[in-house]
Amino acid sequence: MGYMFFIWLIIMIVAVIVEIATTDLTSIWFAVGAFGSLIFSIFLKDRFIYIQIIIFACLSLITILILKPIIKKHIDSPKIATNIDAMIGKTVLVESDISPLSPGTVKAEGIVWTAESNEESFVAGDLVIISEIKGNTLIVKKG
Repeated sequence: MGYMFFIWLIIMIVAVIVEIATTDLTSIWFAVGAFGSLIFSIFLKDRFIYIQIIIFACLSLITILILKPIIKKHIDSPKIATNIDAMIGKTVLVESDISPLSPGTVKAEGIVWTAESNEESFVAGDLVIISEIKGNTLIVKKG
């Protein structure tokens, strides 16, 4: 094995380490290109270095263009609202009067929460929708 084998091996290892450190699909493509050139360098020793560089560039480019969109689609799954964020948009029952100047309470999922309204007033028994959450206070609007 010639010195190019070790150069491609180092490039591949560095690319894999960078990929592990970033986990953002930034350098794995270069590891694939370096692997292809590494295999090619076994057969050619240190001859035709320019062909090894072309193989590296072509394999890296092909994997970026073809595989990156496919892998990105599987990695970037839709975010699912959990815990308190899942309550936004739900309809809840007003327990005590709410006005823009005075917070009240609502009952959401069996728990009584402090609630405020920026625009309207609500009386006990009204149904309202949770529009946002600030700290432990639910901001509600007309439902």
